[in-house]
Amino acid sequence: MKSGRNECPEVSVVIPTYNRARFLVGAVQSVLEQTFADFELLVVDDGSTDGTRQVLEKFAEKIRYIYQDNSGVSAARNAGISAARGKWVAFLDSDDEWKPDYLARQIEHLAKAPGVCMQTADCIFSDLDGTSTTYFEINGAGRVFAGKQYALIKEPFCFVITHGPWQVGSTIILRDAIIGAGWFDPAITLSEDFDLMARVAARGPLGIVFEQLVTVYRRNESTECLTSLVAKNPLRAREIDEAIYQKLRLIPTLRYRERKTLNRVISANKRAIGNILLRGGNRAAARNYYKRAFFIDRSIKSLGKYILSYMAGERSFF
Repeated sequence: MKSGRNECPEVSVVIPTYNRARFLVGAVQSVLEQTFADFELLVVDDGSTDGTRQVLEKFAEKIRYIYQDNSGVSAARNAGISAARGKWVAFLDSDDEWKPDYLARQIEHLAKAPGVCMQTADCIFSDLDGTSTTYFEINGAGRVFAGKQYALIKEPFCFVITHGPWQVGSTIILRDAIIGAGWFDPAITLSEDFDLMARVAARGPLGIVFEQLVTVYRRNESTECLTSLVAKNPLRAREIDEAIYQKLRLIPTLRYRERKTLNRVISANKRAIGNILLRGGNRAAARNYYKRAFFIDRSIKSLGKYILSYMAGERSFF
């Protein structure tokens, strides 16, 4: 780990945190125990009231501590990016942990893939009941590149927007690419990592490391986790996705194929909103979403849903 305050490390690690003092030590230690040493660690305290500052005192000589009034995770990450001195920025949530060779494996692959502006590794998602799965099983990336250890996607925008979710805590991104893409959006309260990664993917190649190098934990916390919020209010989550997709449409450099793929994704999301509304008994609103989905991308699924929405007692969804 870089010890000189004026030295520029290869990687700046940013951990945003809010009232997670009891988990934060594990996250910080997992970074400090990395076998790759050319990094700095910035912990951005987003207005914690649970003794977070005191917990971090024993790491005072090894981290850069930044405090800000509570402004949300995107603002906290942006504060870390702004203060970062490294060429690459790596992110870790304050309740998750890296394996000791996480940064080493990321940098090894980057050295063999010049031109990459973002690289993401697989990770293990550990649920409250003790079960686990991998992110690449969830988003299907593992099936697309079955048997591979590494994949280089030279035009990754379509791949990123059609294979979610993505985990920013297992992703390393060029600092210049983040700034060029427009930073994290503080106005987005869910899927803010997907939003940034999609915008960065429009700027250059993506590397994918098919190793589980990070453990992502779902915790019992007083502050409700984002996964629970999505499960409790799926309509709100889909509406936020809708706002993200509409913003992505404004990227001026998108090619025809990328815009066509984005339209298919937007159409599928509108159809999903229609399904939620139909299950709630709001047929007129659901029908409107199916119609809008069809005119964005003339899918037989959207047309079928539109027709079926007129049928009394219809309860099947596809």
